[in-house]
Amino acid sequence: MTNRDVTATDGASSVQAALPDRLVAGARQFIAAARAERTRTAYAKSWAAFVGWCGAHGRTALPASADTIAAWMTDLAQAGRAASTINAMVAAVAVAHRTAGHPLDRKSPLIADVWKGIANETARAPRQARPMLAGDLKALLEDLRCRAPSDARDAALLALGWAAALRRSELVGLDWQATGTGTGSLSIDERGLVVTLNRSKASQGEAVTVVVPCADMPAACEAVRAWVDLAKLEPGTPVFRPVDKGQHIGTDRLTDRSVSRIIKARIWARAVAAGKSEVEADAMVESFSGHSLRAGYATAAASADVPAYRIQQHTRHKTAEMVNRYIREADKWTKSGLKGVGF
Repeated sequence: MTNRDVTATDGASSVQAALPDRLVAGARQFIAAARAERTRTAYAKSWAAFVGWCGAHGRTALPASADTIAAWMTDLAQAGRAASTINAMVAAVAVAHRTAGHPLDRKSPLIADVWKGIANETARAPRQARPMLAGDLKALLEDLRCRAPSDARDAALLALGWAAALRRSELVGLDWQATGTGTGSLSIDERGLVVTLNRSKASQGEAVTVVVPCADMPAACEAVRAWVDLAKLEPGTPVFRPVDKGQHIGTDRLTDRSVSRIIKARIWARAVAAGKSEVEADAMVESFSGHSLRAGYATAAASADVPAYRIQQHTRHKTAEMVNRYIREADKWTKSGLKGVGF
């Protein structure tokens, strides 16, 4: 967006004055703030990849023609990229075009047909994270009662992530009591835990509050209190921080990738302690990810017949579709078509 871009003509074709630089720059900032930082980073990488591809093939990147987009999508598919990845990368290119004033019609026959063919050819069962069920979480928390700093932190992270159905980025973005450099805050009172998300995947423009009543999930409240006291957290500082091998607590913030590593490490250790070989433990943890905590809550709630609207309210899914998927998966085990029939 430039001064010239926002200059327009009225009905009499008279040219209006250029807008002040501060307004043009401010508009750019608001455009950038319209999407989460992770989304902006992913879009930037996809756009850079597209520009590089166009340069290597002698094509114009902006504005790009439909046949250029179709050829790029084909190249990505032939290189083994997943359909979901290709879709996200094309979305990034479309946003770059729209921002530059060159709308890209993704529904044009050529692009649409190539996309449909890619989707059909690469169709596969979606990879879903194995949910960490209530029994799994309870067992892990019992293993972490020795209260070394790393144990206390991991217990708080696992229990809070599960109980509040938090995404990885939401979990590590929490600051204690007040938002500092993070994307939300965590506080605790006599009623329970209060998580305030200033920005999340489902809500970019409005803060969302998630509560964890101690009466309903005492394990989470106890784990968070223990970690806060041990780490001596100050208001406005990151809740979840690195702990080194000497059990020294750092001041930086964990990354969202740390959540997956912690989950896998704790499940691996428990599997080995239960008699599994290291090879068996390796295979087991492959099905778990940073999403396992959030999926675990949703699956456990569905198994307990918590109404779908209450699960959706707690998980903050925009639509009921994903919640219903958890319910259907849970029902396979708790409301099997063989119930009362099998022998």
